[in-house]
Amino acid sequence: MCKIPANHMLKLINSAVDFSFINKLIENSYCKYYGRPAKEPELLVRILVLQFLYNLSDERVIEDASLNLAYMWFLGINPEEELPHPSLLAKFRVHRFQDVTIDEIIIEIIHQCVKKDIVRCRNKH
Repeated sequence: MCKIPANHMLKLINSAVDFSFINKLIENSYCKYYGRPAKEPELLVRILVLQFLYNLSDERVIEDASLNLAYMWFLGINPEEELPHPSLLAKFRVHRFQDVTIDEIIIEIIHQCVKKDIVRCRNKH
């Protein structure tokens, strides 16, 4: 049984968004010949989504993600798992987003949420 309500924003986002687009977007920023990245890009983007949604600093999002059950569920981690050091988020933003920005990723996430009717666009009148 999951303790996070079905209507929780993170559950809604998780059910609406296919985060697999992340790896394709940033594949050119990783060397294809030296194995996988140290931390899964999808995990790091999910952390950045939490940071965006809740207006958190790098340090605070990592701290909160290590304590908040809903955040852990959204990240797909167990309470015992280590989260990346906050400095890795800054490095990830600078070194991995060469052809794409975090804003473009957030826009894609919002677009997927709109398509699944999780978020509604307001008409400007």
